[in-house]
Amino acid sequence: MNFTYIFHNFTVQSIDCQNVLFKLNEHLNNIVILSSHYDSRARATKDPDVLKRDDPIPGANDGASGCAVLIDLARIFYTLKDNLSCQIWFLFFDAEDQGYDYGPGISGWDWCEGSNKFVEDIDFFFNSSYELFDAMILLDMVGGVNLEFINEQYSTSSLIEELFEIGQQLGYTSEFPGSPTVASITDDHVAFINYGIPSADLIINFWNNPSWPFHHTVNDDLTSISNNSLEVTGKTVEQFIYNNYLMQNKTYTGNYPWTGDINLLSTEVVNIILIIAFLFFGITIFFLIKRYLVKKRQSDLMDNN
Repeated sequence: MNFTYIFHNFTVQSIDCQNVLFKLNEHLNNIVILSSHYDSRARATKDPDVLKRDDPIPGANDGASGCAVLIDLARIFYTLKDNLSCQIWFLFFDAEDQGYDYGPGISGWDWCEGSNKFVEDIDFFFNSSYELFDAMILLDMVGGVNLEFINEQYSTSSLIEELFEIGQQLGYTSEFPGSPTVASITDDHVAFINYGIPSADLIINFWNNPSWPFHHTVNDDLTSISNNSLEVTGKTVEQFIYNNYLMQNKTYTGNYPWTGDINLLSTEVVNIILIIAFLFFGITIFFLIKRYLVKKRQSDLMDNN
């Protein structure tokens, strides 16, 4: 049985767009979605050179890296399809990256247009009477140098936690750190979370990252891509599928069915709480010292009298 492919056509402000879906093992009724966006931003709104901010970004990391990993995973899983106990969807989103940051990518467009449109139409792509979704994994900016994933907070915590544990067990402790940055990112997985599918976003700190400062700039090109980062991402997702869906693997116990979801406070919120706590502590110490000095002065005056 070969791949089944489907083009999902939609429009944003009368502009034709297209999500692309490939299905493997379509005869099985439980589905795992592996996904990425394939569009790149129309304007380099964060480029340090203001003269380049109307140029399109190459999108080597922000878009193409996730697609590259999915294509290689499709090649690998195709050779093992008869030994896998799940249907795998390889889903490529259009119109993800045109929202507003320092300016619009395309005027009037929001983020994640393609994934939102897909979920709106999801009933056209599966039969809910006998098919069900196990999980959705999104890959976004997974190929840059100095790869380090964050603990993304819209993600289903038991699923993102399992991916981190697998990465760490494979020896990728720099890429899957024990104390990752914590943040909530509006990305293509959010629509699937809202639909009720356990979902996880493998994504980096792209907003304040000296190790990869190329987000939405013209320098998001092949010179900032690491073969090692692509391999780390691919092998981690590959192992996730083997652990949970390789028929010969009967001993693995992960977090399936990934219904547990405990979100942590974001890094920004934690920092604000810490600042408030330090301010409160400092003010308290100040008033205690002031009170002590006043009492000491009154005591000295009484002694002098």
